[in-house]
Amino acid sequence: MLISEALDLKERAFISFVGAGGKSTLFKRLAEELALKDKRMILTTTTKMFSWQLTPFVKKDRLIEVRDEETVRGYIKKYFSLESKGGRLAVIGEKIEDKEEEKVSGPPPECLDKWWEEDLVDFILVEADGAAGRPIKAPAPHEPVIPLSTTDLIGVVGIDAVGLPLNEENVFRSEIFSRLTGLNLGEKIGIEVLAFLICHPQGLFKGAPPGCRRHLFINKAEDSNSIEMAEEFAFEVLKICHRRISDIIIGAAGQREVVAELIKEEKAL
Repeated sequence: MLISEALDLKERAFISFVGAGGKSTLFKRLAEELALKDKRMILTTTTKMFSWQLTPFVKKDRLIEVRDEETVRGYIKKYFSLESKGGRLAVIGEKIEDKEEEKVSGPPPECLDKWWEEDLVDFILVEADGAAGRPIKAPAPHEPVIPLSTTDLIGVVGIDAVGLPLNEENVFRSEIFSRLTGLNLGEKIGIEVLAFLICHPQGLFKGAPPGCRRHLFINKAEDSNSIEMAEEFAFEVLKICHRRISDIIIGAAGQREVVAELIKEEKAL
């Protein structure tokens, strides 16, 4: 099963990614799948992404780096016009230096909402959260930055976080994680605590726009042991907040077969 099939995406979808533990890899895999469709697609971020994460998609004339919203809008309309030979995928972002590393910043979420409402594009993929490469994170007050037009919100968590001690090396914003869950710094992260974070109003799906579908992707389930642990974690989540989650996908974004198991909302009710 493709990740786009597991998500049961509509003909148009505004997809935002939040969380940690393989978010960028999943972003890339879904973009690769959707690029095979004859659809207009924009890839961008409302925070910052490493340039290399978008490199596979930045071919000739695909990167739009202009800051002015109206100018970018004009580029988008021209690029996606039937007469254009540029393609059906555009990357919008400005290259910046951040701690001596090249990153890409994207447009304000309000611009993305406007372009979506004007029907300029069929698919928008947005990385709306940063996690500094950790398997799990807790959002700060200013995070995540989710556009209001988001139709599908994908929350990513790495199952490899289970059993790790709660510290900044393993958990991005570990002190916030501790405050939200009640787990002390240095204690091991258990399945129940991780599920509590997923379902907490200030946790993984914090700031989800009203009406959007919430998909939980449990990543790094790469063998029978990790899949079994992911299943246990999934049903712990369902016990707490199943009515707020559309589906749970267990898999490994870095593997050839991304989806190992799909748990739909109907099974939870």
